[in-house]
Amino acid sequence: MRLKVRILITTLFLSLFGLVMIYSASSYSAKVNMGDEFYYVKKQALAFAAGLAAMFAATKIKTEFLKKIRWIIYSVAMVLLLILFIPGVGSTSYGATRWLDLKVITFQPSEIAKFALVMLLAGEFSERPPISFKYAIIPALSGIAMCVAVMMEPNMSITMCIGLTMLTMLFLGGMRGRYFIFASSVAAAGVPALIFAEPYRIRRLLAFINPWDSPLEEGYQLIQSYYALGSGGLFGVGLFASRQKYLFLPFAESDFIFSVIGEELGLFGSVLVLGVFFVLIVSGIMVAMRAEDRYNSLLAAGITTVIAVQTLINIAVVSGSIPPTGLPLPYISAGGSSLIVFMFASGLLINIAGRQAKFGPPSTQTRK
Repeated sequence: MRLKVRILITTLFLSLFGLVMIYSASSYSAKVNMGDEFYYVKKQALAFAAGLAAMFAATKIKTEFLKKIRWIIYSVAMVLLLILFIPGVGSTSYGATRWLDLKVITFQPSEIAKFALVMLLAGEFSERPPISFKYAIIPALSGIAMCVAVMMEPNMSITMCIGLTMLTMLFLGGMRGRYFIFASSVAAAGVPALIFAEPYRIRRLLAFINPWDSPLEEGYQLIQSYYALGSGGLFGVGLFASRQKYLFLPFAESDFIFSVIGEELGLFGSVLVLGVFFVLIVSGIMVAMRAEDRYNSLLAAGITTVIAVQTLINIAVVSGSIPPTGLPLPYISAGGSSLIVFMFASGLLINIAGRQAKFGPPSTQTRK
C-alpha cells in the first residue's frame, strides 16, 4: 500500500473511531449537563468536516510556500498565544487560559503553535543545519519563547510536547552530539523546576506517586482511570457499556478517552488502536526518509514527532506512567481545534509522500 493511502486510511479511521468513542464516553454527561446526549459528538462531527477540508487543502499546498512564510506562520501563532491574556478575549477554564473565544468558535492557539514551530525549525535547519549554538540560537530561542508563552496559560503538557519536538528537530537537523547533550540536559533540568514552581503541580506529583493518599482530590482522576482500564480485562465490557462514564471519570470524552477505550474494548481493543497509531507514525517516518529534499524531510519528521510525542504522553498519563497532565489523544479525543489541526498535519504528510525522491534525504552536514 502506498504511503499516502496508508496515512489517509489511518487518519480517517482514528478520527471516525474518535466520533464513536466520544459519543460513548460523553452521552450521559452531555445529557445531564447539556440536555443533549449528542452535544459533544455533534461538535466533533462539525470539526471532522472542517478537518476533511483542511486535510484536502494541505495536500494541495506547495510546501515551498510554507517554507517561505515560516516566520509569518510562527509570528501569527505567537500573537494568538499572547492575546489570550487580553481581558475578555481568552477563555479561562479550571484555572487555565488556553482558549481563544471568538464567540462563534473557541479554539486553542497552542494546537496551532506546535506545528508552526515545526515549520519554522524545518525551514531554518534545511538552510543552515544547527551544527553549533551559533546556528541554532535563533531557532532555539524561538522555541523557548513559544514554550514560555504556553507555560503562562498554564499548559505544561503542551509545553512538554513542544520542548521534546524542538529537541528532536535539533537532533535531526544535525546538531553535534555534545551540544545536543547539553541542550537536552538543560531541558531535563527545567522539568523539576517547573513542577516545584507551582503548589498544584507538587500535589499532582504526590498524587501520581500514591493516588490513594488523596482519593477524593488530586488522586481521584487517576484512580478512576485505573478502575476503567482494570475492569476492561482482555476484551472489555462492550461498546457503549462503560460504567466510569457515568460522571465517575472526569474528562472521559477528552483527555481520558483512552481509559474508556480500555474499559469498553479491553486490552485487545486498546492494542489495536495503538497499532493504528504505530502504522501512522511509522508511515510518517518513512515519508521523512524518502522526502524529495531536506526541508520536506524535516517537516515530515517534525509532524510525525508531534503525533508520536502527544500520543505517548496521553497514554502514559491515563495509565499512570507519568504525573497527570491534560493533553488530548490525537484524532480521537473531543476537541475541535485539535482534530482540525492534526488532520491538516496528516494532509501535509500525504502531500510530501506524493513527491518522494530516492531513499534518504540529501544532507551536506555530518554530526561530530
